[in-house]
Amino acid sequence: MLVALRTRRWQGFTALVLVAIIAFGLLSRWQWSRAEEKRIAQQEQELADQQAIVPAAGEALPEYTAVELSGTYDPESTRLVRQRPLEGRNGYWVLELLKSTSGDVWVMRGWLPAGTRTDESPDVPAVDGPVTVEGVVRPLVEGAALTDRGGLPADQVTDIERAQLPIAGSATWYVQARTSSPADPLTIVPVTRPDELQNVSYAVQWLLFAAVAIGGWFYFLRRESKEMG
Repeated sequence: MLVALRTRRWQGFTALVLVAIIAFGLLSRWQWSRAEEKRIAQQEQELADQQAIVPAAGEALPEYTAVELSGTYDPESTRLVRQRPLEGRNGYWVLELLKSTSGDVWVMRGWLPAGTRTDESPDVPAVDGPVTVEGVVRPLVEGAALTDRGGLPADQVTDIERAQLPIAGSATWYVQARTSSPADPLTIVPVTRPDELQNVSYAVQWLLFAAVAIGGWFYFLRRESKEMG
């Protein structure tokens, strides 16, 4: 086999196979991204078609129910959920307790980019006065208290869990904001539902082509080596 690989023809063929494998890998990644974009767009359209309700905080609601709440944010309650990347940048989800007529409800206002230092929290722009938030219901799990903070600032948490929040609130869910009036200066986080199978199917398609290219290279190399030997 080594004798065949030393020939110019096989060196060129090997280079071509390597280029094809790289191309298939890039196409797999592109297909994955396209599938994700289409999935997010479809879900956003489905959510936009929902009629938002004004729930009571103690009401049990299915996940992704569209809701609308009005009230004022409690700036002392602000918590940053760390290590939440968006569009390739690291950052935080910003949680704040909304004191509404329906009860006290946690709202994930949006996304804030991380600063240069991990031991200090970035400044969170405030939304003062009355605010109306429209978003979707997400489950507020019980979780476990964060006993070992490992040097984290007091206003940072690792997950959206009741045990990590300073106030339990009145609801067993929180609201992931989609719109806010007045406008929130934070970046809205897209609402996504897990659908890994669709993404995997696109990615695997091109990875299989890469595997075929590798298998074909070994097959023809072995056949020609037998003919030369």
